[in-house]
Amino acid sequence: MIIKEGLMRLLVYFFLLSFIIHSEAASAFLGDKKILVIRSAVPEEFKNGLHRKYLVYFADKLSAKLEISTMPFARRLHQLKTGKLDLMIGLQRTEHREDDYIYIFPPYETLKYRFYSLKEKSVEIANYKDLYNRKVGIHRHSKYYKIFDDDSNIERYPLSTLKQKIKLLLHKRIDVFVHYEESTLPALKELGLEDKIVKTYYQPEHDNQHYLVISSQSSLIPVKTKLENIIKEAIKNGDLLNIRLAHYREKNN
Repeated sequence: MIIKEGLMRLLVYFFLLSFIIHSEAASAFLGDKKILVIRSAVPEEFKNGLHRKYLVYFADKLSAKLEISTMPFARRLHQLKTGKLDLMIGLQRTEHREDDYIYIFPPYETLKYRFYSLKEKSVEIANYKDLYNRKVGIHRHSKYYKIFDDDSNIERYPLSTLKQKIKLLLHKRIDVFVHYEESTLPALKELGLEDKIVKTYYQPEHDNQHYLVISSQSSLIPVKTKLENIIKEAIKNGDLLNIRLAHYREKNN
């Protein structure tokens, strides 16, 4: 009888021990499952660029784990469509994308491409065709607006940074450059060049709105409203603009 009671106690002990171990493992597993993971990608040539910093900001606001890979734009779009990526950044809104992706409103930034020249030359570029027969500094890999991008009469001078554009303009190796106003004006002010380099008389009329876009198969769908509120607060506080300005300040130094 004593042996039987001892055996029963031992069995109960091992049962309780097994239950506790498995319960802790289950809790840990469930805890891991609660961690939101954001899978995104950026171009290889900009793997440490501005978009990566924006992604880190949004992941931090969502208390999410961020997994970033590098791949070309077309592949990123395809993987977003198939659910292999959760989120892309920097997309402009087009009708043919509306059915495949979920846009997060409002746009997280609205930027304006502007042309700049030396002050004494600004009046010479009064309309679009005045860009002809002039060397125009552009950002390598960038797209601007259709009429400009498709125009074979434009003599483009590809460059990598705003700093290079400013330097070459000052040395008159280019006649004009195009860049986002939101980055250019603070840079010119910081360099003390706001009275030497100015916007030309001719300017494009449209703005560029950039959106966060999530996959229709993403685990981010339940936090869509939260993402929208994060964007509204970021715009109100100037968080994303400050990230942009700090990025280009660091890049141009």
